[in-house]
Parts: sequence; structure tokens; C-alpha cells
Amino acid sequence: MMTRATPDQALTGFRNASILWAGHIESRKIVEQQIESLLTATEKPADYARQLQLQRERLDVLKWQINCAARECIYSQHLLMEACTEDALSNFMQANGAALTSALAPFLKGRGGLEVASRMLRSALVRQLAITPPEIAGDYREILDESGVIPDPVMVRDCQSTYTPAQHLRFQQGLNYINDMQE
Repeated sequence: MMTRATPDQALTGFRNASILWAGHIESRKIVEQQIESLLTATEKPADYARQLQLQRERLDVLKWQINCAARECIYSQHLLMEACTEDALSNFMQANGAALTSALAPFLKGRGGLEVASRMLRSALVRQLAITPPEIAGDYREILDESGVIPDPVMVRDCQSTYTPAQHLRFQQGLNYINDMQE
């Protein structure tokens, strides 16, 4: 049996992913400024070509890291929404599950079974949505306000590129090389 994350655990995962993503974006800005400084310097350093090449490699690796971190943010945001929804539904079913299954019992015990009962439940939900717009439950409002219900458009843009496993390996090796150079 797979245990689901609690809303608080999922929020922690989302926060960690967001911090990582934002950190990579800041690093990219710094590297872009360093490249600009190298290109516009009136006096070029002795190892100008090597410095420029290394900064461009760092920039490529950072773009890959931003892409991966943005994907992780979007995934963790989805997991957070699932955790909140699962928790809210669990609470609802504890309070109202017996009444709900009793209302659907003629179909659950008879012809059509769960398929027809699910269709009837869906119809009831559609009718309720026409009467009352959905509101996020108070227990989860603060959590979902922090993460948002829809991913940040910048985050979505940052994860548009796709990489093959070989490209991931190449970028990981590039990251290891850059880290070794900095030590």
C-alpha cells in the first residue's frame, strides 16, 4: 500500500522545489552578467577564451537545471493539490460516506454497479456546480494560495525544453566538471 503525502509534507516539497528553481534562476542571471562583463571588457584577461567558454558551459548547464527544477516545481504543485484534495475527500467521506453510499446503494448493489453510481455522482456534482461555485476548503486555502492552483507561467515556460537521457547525462557530466573546477 502506498502512503500519500500529507498536505504539509507536500507543501514542504513544493517549497523546496521552488527555492531550488529560484536559486538556479538567480545563478543564471549572475552568469549572464559575467559573460556580458567578459564580452564588453576593454582589457581582456589572459585566459579570456577559456573563461568565456567556461561561463557559456555554466549557462547551458544552468538552463538545463532550471528546466529540471521547473518540472519538479510543477510536479510538486500537482502533488500538493492531490494531497489537499485527498485529505478533504477523506474528511468528507468520514463525515458523509455512509449517507453517500446509502443514496447510491440501489445502483451499487444492482445493475450498473459502480459505473452507473459514478455517473450519477458526477451529474449531482455538475448540478451543484451550477448552483454554487467551488470554494477551496478553509483548511487548505492558505496552502493552495501559496502554491497556486495553476502553475506559474514563467515556470511553465522554463520547463518547455525536453532532453533525451543522453543529453541529461551530458549536462550532469558538465555540472560535475564545473563543480570540480570550482573546488
